[in-house]
Amino acid sequence: MQAPILHISTARSWRGGEQQIAYLCLELQKLGIEQHLACIANAPLHHWALENKFPVLALPKASSIDLRFSARLSRYHKQNKIGLWHAHDAHAHGFAVYAQHFFSASCPLVVSRRVDFPVAQSRMSAFKYNHPSVSRYLCVSEAIADILKKSLKEPNRIFTVHSAIEPSRFEGIKKGKLRAEFPQFAEHKWIGNVAALTGHKDLFTFMDTAKILLAEREDIHFFLAGTGELEAELKAYQQKLGLEDQLTFLGFREDVPEVIADLDCFLFSSEMEGLGTSVLDAFASGTPVVATNAGGIPEMVKNQKSGILCKVKDTTALAQGVLQVLDDPALASRLTKGAREILQDFIPSKMAAKTLKHYQEVSVS
Repeated sequence: MQAPILHISTARSWRGGEQQIAYLCLELQKLGIEQHLACIANAPLHHWALENKFPVLALPKASSIDLRFSARLSRYHKQNKIGLWHAHDAHAHGFAVYAQHFFSASCPLVVSRRVDFPVAQSRMSAFKYNHPSVSRYLCVSEAIADILKKSLKEPNRIFTVHSAIEPSRFEGIKKGKLRAEFPQFAEHKWIGNVAALTGHKDLFTFMDTAKILLAEREDIHFFLAGTGELEAELKAYQQKLGLEDQLTFLGFREDVPEVIADLDCFLFSSEMEGLGTSVLDAFASGTPVVATNAGGIPEMVKNQKSGILCKVKDTTALAQGVLQVLDDPALASRLTKGAREILQDFIPSKMAAKTLKHYQEVSVS
């Protein structure tokens, strides 16, 4: 591509979506693609862009309909002869549409969709999602694409580009770091999850499953790594179930590869999930996965091939799946081998190549 790409993000924190932007930008940079970022001033992505020497437009954001944001996007677009915009979240999508509709910033617009709930039934949402300036929607899973198609007048604009993880983060990781922190559980089997402590992760089902498993065998300890708005409620539920000694909340961890590597099973209990890249982290760690069939998870977890897949909230099936993994080393080995094979379809270079193909197609159309 000749003209630069402008990535637009309105996230104030660094979560999965921002990591995907970083992967995409770095991979496209390797291919010689000129890129700029527009983001919230002093947000983590702003600092990341500066550290990695990407041109960045850092803006304040007063609200989701702050037209000053859109006006500045339009000016930056014209000053830098931007050839294509990529909006990476719902508010960025809105600002980009307003800029094109009200401020004559005419160029192809690509929008990423990462969430697996339906588009709101409002006139504003209908305007934004069906606006002719949006050339394509890139959904991070087929499940999200299917949901979005129900809300668009032109569903042929919807495509799937799976999110990715960087497997090299997990290379050379030695087991034992987490176990050294908790030597009192050294003889136990370890079951865990790494997730934001939010509703759609359904960690109440994780704990209900733990209760069932502990009735079967006593040599299991459970770990939850992450923070979120439900932390107090989850800890209260832990006490209600009597799991204070069998379940440890680890809080926020920067050493996720080391945490997952020390688990005997990764138990992923989400009831809603766009894709669930923590599952890919477990794949890369060589840790067997037992997961629900929410959202895009079945696009990674192929039952009895790359993991064990269960119905959402089916605590009995989840517990049985964990026991299968713990009791059958041959099965666990087969699952981790299948997971490593599937992981090759979820790496940054493939994600970037697919995204670039869409950029090129809308730029010449």
